[in-house]
Order: sequence, then structure tokens, then C-alpha cells
Amino acid sequence: MPVFYSSLISSFDFDLGSSMNMLLTRLGLFCTTLAYITWGITPLFYQFLHEDIQATEIFALRVVGALPVFALLFLLTKSQFKVIELLKDKRSFLWLLVSTLCVSTSWYLNTWGVTHGQVLMVSLAFFLIPLISILIGVFYLGERLNRYQVTAIIFCLGGFVYACLNLDQFPWLTLGIALSFSGYALIKKQIRIDALNGLTIEALLVLPVALGYLLLLGDQGRFVQAEWDEGLLLMLIAPVVLLPLGLFSIGVPRLKSLTLVAVLQYIEPTLYFLIGVFLFGEVVDAERLVTFGLIWIGFLIFCVDSVRYHRRQTKLISGQNVIAS
Repeated sequence: MPVFYSSLISSFDFDLGSSMNMLLTRLGLFCTTLAYITWGITPLFYQFLHEDIQATEIFALRVVGALPVFALLFLLTKSQFKVIELLKDKRSFLWLLVSTLCVSTSWYLNTWGVTHGQVLMVSLAFFLIPLISILIGVFYLGERLNRYQVTAIIFCLGGFVYACLNLDQFPWLTLGIALSFSGYALIKKQIRIDALNGLTIEALLVLPVALGYLLLLGDQGRFVQAEWDEGLLLMLIAPVVLLPLGLFSIGVPRLKSLTLVAVLQYIEPTLYFLIGVFLFGEVVDAERLVTFGLIWIGFLIFCVDSVRYHRRQTKLISGQNVIAS
């Protein structure tokens, strides 16, 4: 083959590959962003449910409805089914048992907060989670903090202490969600398992409790008493909350920057905050404003540090590639 044609074909392959990579990256950004937006507006969905329904029943229906949703996600994402294999492994089973307790606590408290006019406190919890994860890393994993992380933690702890001293009641909801989800993230570092298989196992482990609760409710349950339209809404609880997980599973692997993912995750609590204030009319008094202000400053410092770290790592990898070549 003449040199001209071979170089032309090579150039075409390169352009095609670059275009495809760019397209996949954009698809990943779109899916991940849409996932966080969908999770962020879930408080609106709960407003359509009957005011008499209890958070515990919503949680139980979410667990029961989760398994068909996860089965659908396995088909759509073509993920490898490892549930049986992981359940047979004693170490993985024990860690997943603890992670089930953590994620169930987080799910329940999140549901309770959204259905009891505490959307702002749920939002605050999500802003605190990364900083609590850093503290867990320091005390449990022996990680060292840089000055940016120390400053971020000081501001966030200041905001939380201020809330404890000045709000009408102790922010147990915020603390409960933040601690349970941070503990869940820590446990996930102890076992190598993808999100879909992990959540499927966790739903299976808590399924007996959920079914038992619904059976105990019997005719008193809102799902049994509901008309067809409300019953349809109750059946949609799991898909509305969990289908974004499919978008997330598709999107994140196609994003090269984990820093971008870390920043995108704050779409959810930001939407929670905006919905709580402007749609649900939750009051942002001086005490809450100071609390959120201090924690937001800590959060911004954390984001700046994450971006700095990502750029430093990128330069380091680029330098190593240059040396290797």
C-alpha cells in the first residue's frame, strides 16, 4: 500500500477514535448529570403521596420494588451478575451485612426527612458527607490531611457545632444520614464490588424485614387502602429513586475525571436546598443561614483542593508518560 494512503487511513482512524472518545465522554457527562438531577428532585415526587403514609412503609415498598428495578438495570447495563458468588464468600457477606445496615439507615432517614418537612437538614447532611469521609480516613485509615482539608474541616465542624448550639433541636437527622452514608462508603472500600451487585445484595438482605413489616401492616397499610392512582405512585417509589442509578452506572465509567464526578454529586443536595426553600417554604433563619454558610465555605475549599489534587496527578502521569516514551 502506498505511504500516502496508509498515512491517510491512520489519520482517519485517529480522528474517528478521538471523536468516539469525545462522544462517549459527553454521553457520560449527560447521564451522570441527569442522574444527580433526578435524585435531587425526588422530594417533589413524595409530595404526591398521601399525607397519612408512614416513612417506614415508603422504605419497605422501596426495598421490595428495588429488586425488579435492579434486574432491569442488569439487562440494560449488561453488568456481570455476581450476587450468588459474593454471598458465598464469608468475608464479603459480613461486610455487606454491615453495609446493608448503613445504607438502610441512610435510606430511611432520608425518606423520613423529606416526608416530615426536613429537606434542608437532609441537604445539609449531603454537604457534610465528604468531610466526614475525610475524618474517617484520618482516624481509621491513618491518612494525613493537607492544609486545605484541615481548613475545610474546621469550617464544617464550626457550622455543625453552631447548629447544635443554636437550632431548636439537635440536628440528629443530619448527623445520622452523614454518618451512616460515610460509614457505607468506608465499607465499600473494604470490598471490591460494583454498585449494582452491591445494592442488589443489600436489598436482598433487608427484604425479609421489609416484607415482614408490610405483612404486619396488613389492611392498615396505605398501599392496601390506596385507589389505583395512588397505588401506581406507590409502585413507582423504587423506580423513581433507583433508575437514576442506571444512568449513573452508564455515565461514571465514561468520565475520565473523578474530580468532575465529585463536584457533580453536589447537584443533588443543592436541588434539595432550593426545593426546600422555594417550593416547600422551609424557613432559612439566621441560625440556619450561618450553619449552611460555614459548611458551604468548607465545601468550596474541599472542591478547590480536589481540583488541585486532580491537576497535580494529571501532570505527574503526563510526565511519567513522556519519560517512558
